Amino acid sequence: MTSKTQLYTNGYVAYLNSLHNVSANTANALAESQAMNEYFPGIYVPFPIVDHVTELLSSGNDKVVILTGHAGDGKSTVATDVFKQLKGYPLNSPLNHPIKEREDILESNATIVKDMSELSSDTRLEWLTEAFQEQGSWLIVSNTGPLLNSLVQYSDTQQIKLEGSEGIESVILDVLDSPLEDVSNATHRIAGFSKELVILNLTRLDNVRLGSSLLAKLVNHESWSDCNACTSQSECPIWKNKEGIANSLETVEERVRWIYTRVCSYEQRLTLRQIVAHLAFSLTAGKSCSEILQYPSEKLAEPEFQQSVLFSESFFGMSSGSKCHDAQNLQAVSLLSKSYFGAPLGVHFDSSLSRSEGMKWAVVPQSCSHIDSHWRTKLNGKQGIRLRGAHRRLNYIMASHHSELEGEYQLFIDEFLQSPSLRLYDKWKTNGDLGLRKSQRRKLTDLCLKVLLELFTGFSANQYESADRLYLTMRRKDKNIVQPTQLVICSLNFRDFDLTYNVELSLPVLSYQKNKANLDIPMPLFDYILSRSKGKIGSALTPIHQSKIDWFHGELLKAYRAENGDNNDDEVTVIKSGISGEITLHNFIYDADKHVLEVEK
Repeated sequence: MTSKTQLYTNGYVAYLNSLHNVSANTANALAESQAMNEYFPGIYVPFPIVDHVTELLSSGNDKVVILTGHAGDGKSTVATDVFKQLKGYPLNSPLNHPIKEREDILESNATIVKDMSELSSDTRLEWLTEAFQEQGSWLIVSNTGPLLNSLVQYSDTQQIKLEGSEGIESVILDVLDSPLEDVSNATHRIAGFSKELVILNLTRLDNVRLGSSLLAKLVNHESWSDCNACTSQSECPIWKNKEGIANSLETVEERVRWIYTRVCSYEQRLTLRQIVAHLAFSLTAGKSCSEILQYPSEKLAEPEFQQSVLFSESFFGMSSGSKCHDAQNLQAVSLLSKSYFGAPLGVHFDSSLSRSEGMKWAVVPQSCSHIDSHWRTKLNGKQGIRLRGAHRRLNYIMASHHSELEGEYQLFIDEFLQSPSLRLYDKWKTNGDLGLRKSQRRKLTDLCLKVLLELFTGFSANQYESADRLYLTMRRKDKNIVQPTQLVICSLNFRDFDLTYNVELSLPVLSYQKNKANLDIPMPLFDYILSRSKGKIGSALTPIHQSKIDWFHGELLKAYRAENGDNNDDEVTVIKSGISGEITLHNFIYDADKHVLEVEK
């Protein structure tokens, strides 16, 4: 055993640094290497679809199962796990060798193709033909482009026509767009081939929760015990990161999940490989044991050194309040940098930063209390601006909260995340339901409708004497000029709308008359609605969500006309904004005999 007087380098720290691309050593970033690595079983988290895919292949009814997605989504990992299950190997044990390009598993009469994208087009067509026309089930891993091309080519060669469809390509695209919340759903199956075809698109799998759960695996790995042999253990900032997170794991994992949710909702989806790389870098800040051990214990213990390898900073691609340029190589950090997390949140919060007690709601863990205290002494100095940002990030990632200050805590979190609805979405996804009483749901529904009323007419709901109807008007689409007078096409009662929750999409849905017209509401749109309802005017509706609103306008109009036809074509309603801003309604009756409009009495 290593002597306690020696400086010890932990191979697990080197393994963590091999999972990201900040340095040149990325040997263990790919699934092929992970499958054989001694450290991998300790961080292994099974994909939720592995058991289902294994069942499909071993059910006794021959099938062709295709696993597709982006690079880093975990296709190879799923294929490796299915291979292990079919061979009877333990899932949490490393393989002696990577799986071959094609594995014919005689025990299960199944074949696994590790990556069809790496094959020539002729070989892809040859193996697809074998998969559909010979006995046995097949699991084929492929990127989306080669998959689509090969299936279309095979269909043309075999003259396959799918009944009631516009063609195999459109059918595949529809399946690729199907959510993976329920992998057994018929929407993933295509009939018409000689065997049932099942396509599972991993880009539709929620990586956020699976990726966030890996944090616990990383910090609880048994190999951290090797650090006990190092005399610098107690001062090592990497060890302190690990200890601080382990002691506040539930809090930190939740805050990490919220950040990933924010990034994937506003920017773009992160693959599981990108999340793993980001978490691994966040733990070590890219530092190795040998780099840490260059310094004496006294130097390591100084807050100035500790803060340079602090999880709450490296997670955001920062170091001691300044941008860490090497970290920008990480896709997650690059996306995080587009939103400055740690920006000023308000006078109330900022004035409390430099006080001796800090933010009243925050309880900083003991493991980083010395940095918390150190920063508060310097917040009003030359480094104050960047250290204030670092201090906010520390409180967000690590601090628990006093229960009696729940409101202040929630306000801080929402402002830090720059999203007033994110925690709601997280709660709804966890519960699979809005979890609201009828009165609460009615209130939230009306709130959405009042913002839609503004978007449809350009007038605030407060300008109406009674905002209880949604007006669809002949408003200019470019909205370049103010239209104080608008012709109303139709008006819909607020009571005909309801807010429900779609479990497959993991989104709230605004429904008109029980699904005659539906508007699914992604988080950025709901954030806009909540911000507008509170009177904030700084936010703007992005073109993609404006198009969604315009589409819903059209769907509502179609639903109304389908129900009412042209029965009201002799009635004309106009809404008008007066000098005071108050909206008035004017109703007219068209007299066909006199060809005039008469004011309705």
